[in-house]
Amino acid sequence: MAAEIPGDGDPAHRHQIQTLILAVGILFIALLAVILAVAALSWLDRFGFLQFPLGFYLLAQGLLVFIVVIAFWFIRVQERIDLARAESEEWVGR
Repeated sequence: MAAEIPGDGDPAHRHQIQTLILAVGILFIALLAVILAVAALSWLDRFGFLQFPLGFYLLAQGLLVFIVVIAFWFIRVQERIDLARAESEEWVGR
């Protein structure tokens, strides 16, 4: 028995692909921000912010705030993807 692969016209398949692309993109952005902050740590520590070295502050607080902000953005975009699927087919309740 061969499993059927949904075509490009299938809203469920399109929904899964959009969600996967969004999730991978958000994870890539978050990991890239962490890697860049760690790589530039010694250079950023030459500057100050609120009487702390900037690199320390960025790793202690700044990245956490950034990750929370992109998490809220992810939820907003995912909601739009879900609503688009719900409008394309009567998906409510499934």
